[in-house]
Amino acid sequence: MDVDWVFILYLGFVLGIFPLVIILSLWRYRAIKRLMEHQATKRNGTVVGAFLLPRLKLTYKEVPVVVTSVPGSKYRHAKTQANVTLHTPVPQDLTIQKESVGTRLGKKLGASDVELGIDDFDREYQIKTQDELFARNLLNFSLQSKLLEMKQDKPRVSIHGTWLQVEVPRVVKTETGYDQLLDLAFSFIDRILEVH
Repeated sequence: MDVDWVFILYLGFVLGIFPLVIILSLWRYRAIKRLMEHQATKRNGTVVGAFLLPRLKLTYKEVPVVVTSVPGSKYRHAKTQANVTLHTPVPQDLTIQKESVGTRLGKKLGASDVELGIDDFDREYQIKTQDELFARNLLNFSLQSKLLEMKQDKPRVSIHGTWLQVEVPRVVKTETGYDQLLDLAFSFIDRILEVH
C-alpha cells in the first residue's frame, strides 16, 4: 500500500495550525471586550454586539458615542475608532491626519492643506477642509496639544455633517490607550459645542 506522505503532512498541518489560529483570534477578541467592559464601568456605558465585534456605547454631554476595535486581516487594516453622532451638523467637513511621506510629497507637488502657523503642529498633521476659518477656530491650543501628545498613535479625525470619527490605525490594547482615544473624542465634542 502506497502512503501519500504529502497529504498526511498537509492534513497534520491543517489540523494542528487551524485550531491554534482560531484560539488566538478568540483570545484577542476576548481581550478587546474585557477592555471595553472596563471603560463601560468607568464611563457608565454598555458593551453590546457579537463576541467577534463588541461595541462600547456611551453618552457624553447627551451625545452618543460608539467605540469599535477591529483587528486587521489580509483585506482590512486594524483600527480602533470612536464614532460620534452630533445633534446638529458642523458648517464644513474637516479631516485631520498625521503627515506621511505621501502627504509631504503631495504638498511639494502643489496639494494644499490648512496650516495653523504653529510649526510643531503643521509639521506633524495635515488638515483638509474648504473652510480655513472653521479649522483655525476649532483647533485651539488644547486640541493641538492632545493631537501632538498622540502623534505616535497616528490619530485621524473626520468631521462630516453630524458625524465625528476619531480613529487610530491599530487595535488599542491598554486602558490608557482607550482613555486617550476617548479623551480626544470628548475634547472635539466639547470644542464643537463651544464654537457651533
